[in-house]
Amino acid sequence: MQQKLIHRISPILLAISAYAVSLNLFFVLLPIRMSEQGITTSNIGLAMSMYPAGAILAGLFGSRAVHRVGHIRTFASMAATLAVIAVGHSYIDNVWLTGLLRLLAGFCFVTGFITLESWLNVLSDSSNRGRIFSVYQICIALGFGSAPFLLNLSVDSDPRLFGLISLFLSLSLIIMAMSRIPVPEVAERARPMSLQQLWRYSPSGTVSSFCAGMISAASVSLISLYAYERGFSGLWLALILGSYQLGGLLTQYPTGWLADRLDKRTVAAGLMVLGVASNLLIVLDYFHALPVPLLVAVFLVSGGSGVALFPLAVTQVFDHIDLKEAMPATSTLQILLGLGGVLGPVVAGYLMNRFEIIWLYYYLIAVHAAVVIFLLTRKLFIRTERLAASSPYQVTTQPSSIGGSQLDPRMDYSLAEINDPALKLLLVALRQHPQDPAELIRTALDSAALAPADVATQMVLALPKQSGELMKQLVELYPEQRIEITRSLHELFALHKERINSLIEEGLLSGASDSEAETIRGMVRASE
Repeated sequence: MQQKLIHRISPILLAISAYAVSLNLFFVLLPIRMSEQGITTSNIGLAMSMYPAGAILAGLFGSRAVHRVGHIRTFASMAATLAVIAVGHSYIDNVWLTGLLRLLAGFCFVTGFITLESWLNVLSDSSNRGRIFSVYQICIALGFGSAPFLLNLSVDSDPRLFGLISLFLSLSLIIMAMSRIPVPEVAERARPMSLQQLWRYSPSGTVSSFCAGMISAASVSLISLYAYERGFSGLWLALILGSYQLGGLLTQYPTGWLADRLDKRTVAAGLMVLGVASNLLIVLDYFHALPVPLLVAVFLVSGGSGVALFPLAVTQVFDHIDLKEAMPATSTLQILLGLGGVLGPVVAGYLMNRFEIIWLYYYLIAVHAAVVIFLLTRKLFIRTERLAASSPYQVTTQPSSIGGSQLDPRMDYSLAEINDPALKLLLVALRQHPQDPAELIRTALDSAALAPADVATQMVLALPKQSGELMKQLVELYPEQRIEITRSLHELFALHKERINSLIEEGLLSGASDSEAETIRGMVRASE
């Protein structure tokens, strides 16, 4: 698969796992603690709905933090703030102050997610994005699902468990602060993409993001109350509390694999049908008890069907946009997720308080069914989902012979069509004007099956203003391939202005022998 890319993004995957542990510990501890304090279910739902309200604010303003101070510093500041919030919860028993802290936590958590997800979207493409995001979601599932088992270290209401949350947040901060993964190019604008523009790119991705928030926030915020009142305990309680993300381990990679091969609306609709079926079984258990092991398996399937919806929505949108729109699009998707997340716990909490706790699953069945109807209607009757990217790429590259592509001087170049993840990662890093580009180039070519001649072509296409210095670095690293590198650039000399060609020629001539210099000059003149 994408083994080398997975290795390169491993800091993000490790950090998000620790991040997810702390996120679910918040979701598990707070409702139980408030319930023991005598707070009503509707007020608990209201307080917990402040998290997605913070997520909306993160979608509106979180990307500005990235634009202002960069990806690493933004993530580090969010993780540090969350560690402070966790400690604050151990001293607070007022429902309104708890809601305020949930608002701040929603902003910080989702800004962190926006930072990491936009990073991953830049480092992947339409051929591998589904699988990369499935691995990312599996790491979230591992962290999220393992959190309830940590409750066995103490009683549920022990305030020291909030110190455990701070510990995992600090670990995620350290991992990212010490990583050497290249940061992506920051978008020129820090504002979220407009809802109209997002809808134009992908109506299905837009609606699915909103409904994913309605499903996830209600499930994660209120499942602990449902399980608590149903009398589950021990290992079974931990499995049920972690089912929303542990179930993702059952569905994430198969979903990503299918999404890279089939229409994503079909895959999402299938997952929602699976969710309807599993939630109906949970309703059946409420009236006619099922064996507990079977019921836990049903909870895992229910959670797995819900958790995979948002990644599918994200990949659906990112199949149609330019990489520079990654941050604005991610922000708007998180706003939609947050809006659905605000509505979900409030509606489900009201229904549980007004009728019975099983109404949580009546609510989930209704939302799942609505998504199925919308997606199948779009696919079967409104065949307009496959839209062109917002900034259409026009230069195509063949993996077997990059230098031999048909080129047109009027065409634009985009990283979106580069299939080799190592090459894309290298170009993204070089755009940041690193202090030692030679080391980046050497590491990329030594660790991947990349030919210097093919890399030279992509460097000139992607970074024309830096091409002279980059060619100099490349031929100094691989002097024996100097002529082959020049030959691979033969067609490109006809596309660029004289000034760019002079820079490239000067770089190629650096350290060349007299015979090599004569050959290089002859090739350049023949192409003009």
